[in-house]
This record gives sequence, C-alpha cells and structure tokens, in this order.
Amino acid sequence: MKTLRTLYLSAIASFIIVGCNKRASFENELFDCECGTLTLNNRDLNIRLAAGFNLDASNTDFWRYHIVADYRTEEEQINHTPSEDLSLTVELTYSGSSASGDAVDVLTANYLEIPVDEMWDVTEGTVEVNIGDSIHTLTLSNVVVDGSKTLNGEFTIVPE
Repeated sequence: MKTLRTLYLSAIASFIIVGCNKRASFENELFDCECGTLTLNNRDLNIRLAAGFNLDASNTDFWRYHIVADYRTEEEQINHTPSEDLSLTVELTYSGSSASGDAVDVLTANYLEIPVDEMWDVTEGTVEVNIGDSIHTLTLSNVVVDGSKTLNGEFTIVPE
C-alpha cells in the first residue's frame, strides 16, 4: 500500500513539473513592409504591401501599382480587432522616367472590412511616379477620398 501511495504521489509531482513550463509571453508584432509612408488626415497608417507591375508586355510604359495599408488605429491593432484595410490602385502610362496624373483619373480607393468592400470616391489630388534603375517612387499628394479624408504618401516600390 505504501508503494502504491509513493507511486501515486510521484505521478502527481511529475504531472505538475511537466505541466508547468516557462514560455516567453506573447508579443504582438505589427506588420509593416517598411516600403513607404501613408497618412490619412495626418494619421500614420501601417503599409502592408506596395507593389508595381507592367500589365501589358506590348506596352512597357503602362504600369499598375497596388498599395494596401492597415486602416485600424495602433490600439486596435494591438488588441487584435478584426482587420480593416485601405487598398489603393494606381494605373499610369510613362513618358520617359516619370509620370504624373490627376488622382481622379488614375487612382482607385477601396475600404475593406470583410465582408464589406466599399469604393471611396476620389475627388482631387495628384499622383506622381519617378522611375529609377530598379526602384519606382510613387507619391500621393493631397488626394481627397470619401468626401473629406486626405491621403498623402510616398512609397518605394521594387517592380515585379
């Protein structure tokens, strides 16, 4: 009986020792592609993606750029609230090593809060792209979307 009791206590002690382990506490890392900056009414947004590619092999001067930014506040990101994104698409045709256009004509803005995909009206602003050897720099200046929201940003894009 004494052996059974010792065996029983040993089993409980080993379960406690094995069950209690020390792990580093969870640290929520906020993703930022570090490929540029974007502000919405002077509030910085984390950039998740900035990409550029040529849509038509027969017209190498026609490019599309796609930017995705996290629309949530920093506190909402830290607290894991459901994702809200701002998606921007720019389509431009170059002449030489740069291009610019009226944002109304070349930019599309979408607010994404799954399952909602809301198109935002673009009413003013300018978009400019400068092309280097291997990097494109995309600049948004005073772009007004969704009535009264102002976007400003600069992105460094390595084209695909």
